[in-house]
This record gives sequence, structure tokens and C-alpha cells, in this order.
Amino acid sequence: MAWSSWYSYNSDMVKLDLDNFGVYELGDSNKDTVYYGSGKVKTRLQDHLNKRECPLARYYRIEYCSETECRAKEQSLLGAYKRAHGKLPMYNERMG
Repeated sequence: MAWSSWYSYNSDMVKLDLDNFGVYELGDSNKDTVYYGSGKVKTRLQDHLNKRECPLARYYRIEYCSETECRAKEQSLLGAYKRAHGKLPMYNERMG
């Protein structure tokens, strides 16, 4: 996986991103994973901010990929996280 660097998770940073398909990871203040998602990255990140769905998220990082690849990559990340931690990331658990 070729993640970008971590960026501060706020509307000023998100508006700079491309609205291409990809997977993204939200991290808390320690950059521990609190959510994995996929889709049009800029749109999805803005949605989470606007709805205040992940209030502990302070950072994010991205890997852009094709529309068909992004959902499979998200599922792979969730599976690996669950195997390592015995549960899904905090907000993936809450949002189902």
C-alpha cells in the first residue's frame, strides 16, 4: 500500500485534495486508526467533517486508486485491522 503522508484533518486541508477515487485512513491525535473509508476522497472526507461522524479524527492519509479497486482495498484494510485488533476501527464499528 502506498499511503500519502499524514495531513491535518480539517476543512482547509481537505479542500486541497483531488476528488478522485481512493481509500483513506482517519487517525486520532496519535495517528492510531479510527476509520477506513473509500470513494471519492474529497467528497467523503468533507461529508465526515460536515456530519461530525468521526470527532476524534485529527489526521488523514490517502491512497488514490480506481473506482473498482477502492472498495476491495477498503475491505482488505478492514480485514487486516480486525485480525490484528479483534475488532474494526472505532468509527467503522459505529457506522456499520
